[in-house]
Amino acid sequence: MLSLVDVRLYWDDILPGIEKIKDESQPEWRIEDVYASLITGVAELYVDHNQNPCSSFIILQEKPLIFKPGKSLLVWLAFDERADAAKKYMEEVETIAEAKGCSKVEFWTPYEGLVKALSIRGYSLKYYIVEKEI
Repeated sequence: MLSLVDVRLYWDDILPGIEKIKDESQPEWRIEDVYASLITGVAELYVDHNQNPCSSFIILQEKPLIFKPGKSLLVWLAFDERADAAKKYMEEVETIAEAKGCSKVEFWTPYEGLVKALSIRGYSLKYYIVEKEI
């Protein structure tokens, strides 16, 4: 079961997972951005107290919808060494989204395996993000 926690108590535990995500996916954000977003309440950290926080955590962010009223819940970072987080935690994430008044859950991911795992749960691929640095 996922629990909302204070990043200051778990930062050292989750940092290796964040570093691994950063190294593998090469996102635009910096590790400091993650900490700052969590401290300021822009994002929230959830851990499963039945698992070691080093091996499983999720960072969520509420985002306004661009073209209509409402908001979505962005699964900004999700780390699970067992590689079955989508299967194990998506029902809880959807419940969190509903409780926050979000009308959808979003993922931005470079991992095709996650897209496949989520499609089984009814999620559909809407956009590819393609970019080039100039």
